[in-house]
Amino acid sequence: MNTNKFNSERNIICGWCAYNANPPGTTYCQKCGKPLVTASVTTRERITRSTLLVGGLSLSAIVLLLFGVGGYFFWQQARSPTISSTQNISSANTSSSITFYNSLKEIPNVPEGTFQYGGALVFAPLVAQGTHEAINEAHPKFSLRYTEPIDNKLGSGAGIAMLLDREISFAVTARPVEDAEYSKASQRGFKVDQVAFAIDGVGCYTHPDLSIPGLSVSQLQAIYKGKVRNWKEVGGPDLPIIPFGVNPKTTALIKTLLGSEAGNLSTLVQSTRDYTEVFRKVGSTPGAVGIGTVTLIVGQRTVRPVPLAPGNTKNYVPLVTDDNRLNSVAFRDNTYPLTRRISVVIRRDGTPDEAAGVAYANLLLSKEGQQFVEKAGFVPIR
Repeated sequence: MNTNKFNSERNIICGWCAYNANPPGTTYCQKCGKPLVTASVTTRERITRSTLLVGGLSLSAIVLLLFGVGGYFFWQQARSPTISSTQNISSANTSSSITFYNSLKEIPNVPEGTFQYGGALVFAPLVAQGTHEAINEAHPKFSLRYTEPIDNKLGSGAGIAMLLDREISFAVTARPVEDAEYSKASQRGFKVDQVAFAIDGVGCYTHPDLSIPGLSVSQLQAIYKGKVRNWKEVGGPDLPIIPFGVNPKTTALIKTLLGSEAGNLSTLVQSTRDYTEVFRKVGSTPGAVGIGTVTLIVGQRTVRPVPLAPGNTKNYVPLVTDDNRLNSVAFRDNTYPLTRRISVVIRRDGTPDEAAGVAYANLLLSKEGQQFVEKAGFVPIR
């Protein structure tokens, strides 16, 4: 048996390939994939291992004497940790299996096959930047396919529900996994992990002819709860407010904006299926207002991005800079009031789907993956 040791940083050094950056708690080497057995074990563990000494001889030596070389070989095979053919990656898939790498190509344990994912519409800009093509070039046998729910109501919540129902391999979400979703996973015999890879935000935009200096978050919340219905109530013209949203009851935008009051969404909010439709409607409807992921708002010419202020203040923070780029400084220093994290949700069930989710998170968190994140208009977290 190869017994592994710790380095000065308490990372586990692999006894097979000498890789010295396996985080504490990792049970399989992140470089060669072979099982890790650390030298630091408890007395009880020593008793149960083959290093137990009996009359001055180890248990391994006794087996060798009793059964000969052939018997020893088969005993060693039987006692060695194995990975089921249906797993690809085993109980080593804890949070420690998420690690920062440099390139897409060096990500380990990328499974082979076609894996389905679903969830947040916010993910579209990342795919449009050629991220998946680059992943496929680095790992040709790892294919990804976006899958819509049967009712066509796209969004973070729909993706998480599909993941829990085992309809997809992993999900992408623009909101935190909720307690009820964690509980549902537990009832079904597995856990879920959420791994953030980008910072995004909720932006507000109006018909291009509407002129207001900005909105506070409190005012925007009041509009989407139906408490403010005319622009003159928030310093604008005497014009009815017509709010729009992309699948407002299923996407993460309303939960990010309204929080625990998401159930109080106004019946006046008009629903659209996707951002193409909502931009078209807001851009052609006087008095219209919409909310959406900032990456899709930046660069739009048919609508007007509206600066937002925290709370009920007038400290307006612009969504875009004067040259029509994302105000990334305000996202990094947290002065923009409505930011959120984009994450991969992994189903920890010891299947190739789990391996796919872990690999995908590592791919996006690699230095090369984070460059794609930035090109897509998000703020990288690394």
